[in-house]
Amino acid sequence: MARGIAAFALLLLLQAASSVTSQTPQAATWWNSMFLWLFLALVAAFAVASVRGRGLTPIAGTLALLVLAGLALWPLAVPQSVPENFGTPWLWSMINVGAAWSAYAFGARKGCLYTLIIGGVFSAVRTTPQGGSGGWLIALEDATFATVLGLIICVAIGILRRAAERADTAADTAIEHYREAASATALSNERLRLDGLLHDSVMTALLTAAHAGSSEERSASSRLAQSALTRLDQQATEASESTPAAVAEIAARIRFTVGSGTAGAIASVTCESPKHLLLPADVVRAVLEATTEAVQNAARHSGANRCDVSITGNRTDGRAKLRVSIKDTGSGFDPGSVSDRRLGIKVSIVGRMEAVGGTAKIITAPRAGTEVRLGWEGVEP
Repeated sequence: MARGIAAFALLLLLQAASSVTSQTPQAATWWNSMFLWLFLALVAAFAVASVRGRGLTPIAGTLALLVLAGLALWPLAVPQSVPENFGTPWLWSMINVGAAWSAYAFGARKGCLYTLIIGGVFSAVRTTPQGGSGGWLIALEDATFATVLGLIICVAIGILRRAAERADTAADTAIEHYREAASATALSNERLRLDGLLHDSVMTALLTAAHAGSSEERSASSRLAQSALTRLDQQATEASESTPAAVAEIAARIRFTVGSGTAGAIASVTCESPKHLLLPADVVRAVLEATTEAVQNAARHSGANRCDVSITGNRTDGRAKLRVSIKDTGSGFDPGSVSDRRLGIKVSIVGRMEAVGGTAKIITAPRAGTEVRLGWEGVEP
């Protein structure tokens, strides 16, 4: 808005350049110093400030008052014996810009009041010899034209300002809602991560301890409990992983964790992906943990001694896509019969993937094996 007003002022000054040149020698030195040179300097300052976007309001208010005061004092600054072709005061061309400056600095209502006042002042000055001796009818016509145009400008500025304020308010509200949602999402993600940790480590340690009968089982239970305590301590003290990873690296980590030769379930891990396709750190962590849980579930509950993990990554229009399939040929189960208290699928697999904007789908039936499909799509880091 300020840049538009500055351009408007410079254009009208250019249009009035000939009047300024011819009338300046007739005006008193004090008037030229106060209302010409100061006015031109402030117009230039307003133009510069409109580009920088700072310090606009005080300059605009000062300019509006200068136009009004300069026009009112014009008969005192110029002698009555002026040439017949002297014309109207050059400040007349600045009336509408003054209205714009006033509305910008003081608001639309005060800008309209300013326009009415300066219109009355101009109509009075217009009847004087220094104002062109136009007579009351011509003075009224010129003042009415300037006043109506100034009122339109003030109303337009008021409408634009209210629209901008509403847009700013809506943007601030949206940002605040986003912050609240982001905070809630972060809290939910941390809860899901802690729930998954409790299920994967703590619940396993407790169940093992509950069924320990021999000294070897009790020793194994003790080791599991110590491992669970270690993971809980890491959860409380260590920062989350902060670096992205390539899909091939994810496959290598999964292969190391659940692949052939480890103490857990034996899984065959295959990967097909562009060499440098990266995934965000939180997605990497969620996929690793959900895949590990799915393989361990297959070993614990399906009766299968092997499962296949297939990882596929691709890049489309700058967006990364990841698909992971964990499939076993075990006994399968009826998803509808799983108790809500069983958190292995709900939290450790589905919850983890949904927390990072991904998906998890369980395809299974009694005696038909189980397939867990993980998916994620988003902007590549």
